[in-house]
Amino acid sequence: MSSFQSSSVAQGRQFAQQCDSLLGGYGYTLEGSRKVPGIGVEVDQIARSPGGTKVWFEYKGSIQGTRPGLLRTDTLKKAVANGALIAGLEDHPPYIVLTSHLPTGGAGQEMLETANRLGYFADVVCIYDPKDQLRLKEL
Repeated sequence: MSSFQSSSVAQGRQFAQQCDSLLGGYGYTLEGSRKVPGIGVEVDQIARSPGGTKVWFEYKGSIQGTRPGLLRTDTLKKAVANGALIAGLEDHPPYIVLTSHLPTGGAGQEMLETANRLGYFADVVCIYDPKDQLRLKEL
């Protein structure tokens, strides 16, 4: 594995730990990752909110790089595709993407706005934005 790939894997693992820690701090019970039967999507964390709501989380982020999180359109497209596949299920838990960075313009922002309008996500939360974090308390 190249140094770049090794660094990316380590950063992804570190971001996942930050997401798990954030959810745990808000009282979520973490159940681990799981492949969703029949659609080929793996969610990074299945969790129960303090209110008992089951939630599927996908983690998209990093602490380094020139385009971390959902700033990379290929990363955003994967989250959108997963959201579209999950939205096709009749009865599914809320699907929330936790990210390190949100697009603030251009094609990325347009894709995210369209996916939100189509109902592919219950929410997209930037874990480094305290206002975004507060929405995790609402479930």
